[in-house]
Amino acid sequence: MKTIYSGYGLADLQDRSPITKSDVVDLFGSPDEEILLEQYSIQMVYLEQGLRFYYRLDEKAEDPPIITIGFLDSFEGKTEEGIQLNKSTMRDVFRVYGEETWLTAEGSTYWWVEQSGISFYVEKSEENGQFSFKEEDHINQTIIRITVPLTYRPEDFSVNEDGMIIRSVEDYCIDGSLHELILDEERAEQICSKCGLIIEDHMISMEYSGERAFSMAERQKRQTHGSPVNPLIPDLQMATMIDKRAPMPESLRKAVKWDSRYSWKQRNMIQATSEIKRIGELMNLPQHVKVYAIKLYRQAFTLGLLKGRSIRAMVAASIYYACGAEKVPRTLQNIVDVSDSTFHQITKCYQSLIKELNLPSPTISPKDLVSAYISKLHLPHKVEVNAGKILDRYEKVYSLSGKDPKGLVAAALYEASQHSNIKISQTKISRAVGITEVTLRNRLREMQKFIRKKPKQ
Repeated sequence: MKTIYSGYGLADLQDRSPITKSDVVDLFGSPDEEILLEQYSIQMVYLEQGLRFYYRLDEKAEDPPIITIGFLDSFEGKTEEGIQLNKSTMRDVFRVYGEETWLTAEGSTYWWVEQSGISFYVEKSEENGQFSFKEEDHINQTIIRITVPLTYRPEDFSVNEDGMIIRSVEDYCIDGSLHELILDEERAEQICSKCGLIIEDHMISMEYSGERAFSMAERQKRQTHGSPVNPLIPDLQMATMIDKRAPMPESLRKAVKWDSRYSWKQRNMIQATSEIKRIGELMNLPQHVKVYAIKLYRQAFTLGLLKGRSIRAMVAASIYYACGAEKVPRTLQNIVDVSDSTFHQITKCYQSLIKELNLPSPTISPKDLVSAYISKLHLPHKVEVNAGKILDRYEKVYSLSGKDPKGLVAAALYEASQHSNIKISQTKISRAVGITEVTLRNRLREMQKFIRKKPKQ
């Protein structure tokens, strides 16, 4: 008994991509007949084997790619999960793969479901009409047909002047082989696992994500639609706006007028979310950091920490904490530069956040800041490497608690530059990093104690 595989159908076809008409003829010989289907595709029929191969009707292609493989009742086989043709029922399919939506088409004699790249067919009950459906009449019927759509699409290929199928340059990786695609569900991106090229981004998942359902009625009842809630929208997309220009009775017009008046909380959230978006754009912060910041701000607002404090200062403090918690290297001075609040105001709000919300104090690794200042000072890559090694050794000897990471970075950059015979002044480094020369020299003395220590002979 042969195995039916998702994506390529049969084991003999696994290494052939794309699977073309000539490949099928080489393996199974000439078809018993070829049937034109609705001026779109042609079906290659192999009666003895119980196989059907479908390819798109294309006058330019001498050797067109196969788009679907069909397995009929005379084929002896089963899927990788054990669903056997002419023996297993649709109930077995649901038990193994999970429940899916029943499908049919006008004029079709089948009801079918699509499961993980394989479609399973049962015969329509004669008692029901063309589209009327009762699950209990079909779920225990035997699977009489299986189809496997191939993993590539015909439009992914082009045809040259000789009628041969060719791929586009974008289909190939840097080593000349085809891309190996993986899906990053968190970022909604399709990426090549070998070269890192993003093939597709901003993908939308069409999969059902509702609660668990055991019947079609429950599934339809529990299915939800719409995009997920965006925390960066002040009202979480829950508000319903009524067009004031639309014709309406006077009583409703008054209600709309009162409904459009925002409370202090709503005005506060509108200002806070706008400020987070503004700072996030200026600092090029990722989305998850901005979401973390607004959630932190909402907690502070709920506990009443905004009383007597500036909204923008609390927003800046929330962003600074979010950057540290999410390991995105940004200094407090970076945030002060794009915020309307002072260093002192942001520091006060930051301290109140940690104290009142009982949050752990995040730490920024000095190594994460090195590359930014290397670019700012136009220093070579070897200085960056040496500075990283110096900071690694420093962390093993001294505690970073209570020390400004910028001071450590400045001292490491100066020491690494001296080690690489690159002349740069302490003044230039301290100004670029945003610290005083005194701080740089203090950190430098600590580093030189173990960096320039001569080994014992």
